[in-house]
Amino acid sequence: MGSFAIFSLLLVLIVTVQKCKSLNCQEVISPICSDIIRYPVLMPNMFGHTTQDEANIELSQYYPFLKIGCSPYLKPFLCSAFFSPCTSKGTRKLPCRSLCENTMVGCLEVATRFGFVVPEALNCARFPEQTSTSYCIQPESFGLSPIKHN
Repeated sequence: MGSFAIFSLLLVLIVTVQKCKSLNCQEVISPICSDIIRYPVLMPNMFGHTTQDEANIELSQYYPFLKIGCSPYLKPFLCSAFFSPCTSKGTRKLPCRSLCENTMVGCLEVATRFGFVVPEALNCARFPEQTSTSYCIQPESFGLSPIKHN
């Protein structure tokens, strides 16, 4: 590889790292999500939490649902909503609407039964649909198959 190519590669790498630092990219420290989130995350998150500690406090209210296992999609959905991947463009990559809907299939009934109202912030209509021009986090990102709706 020529010295110009190496220099160019290093320059791109340095610019990307600096961009991530300016975007407040962080390694995830969530006790709930650190086992499945393997990427730097962008703070503040979509809910306006400026620190991971703030996000973890709100995220902990869903722990009973995680514990009973109402849906295998719940943890990936919540973790990707509370801890969005840091992108080089500075855009927020959200969970896809299909990941939200697959989660709600199993958990909405349980939540209703226990008198828990799903917050508007987690309304599936707020999340993007996967298209050829927009990218969002799908169930397959976590090794899960999407539920086929009839």
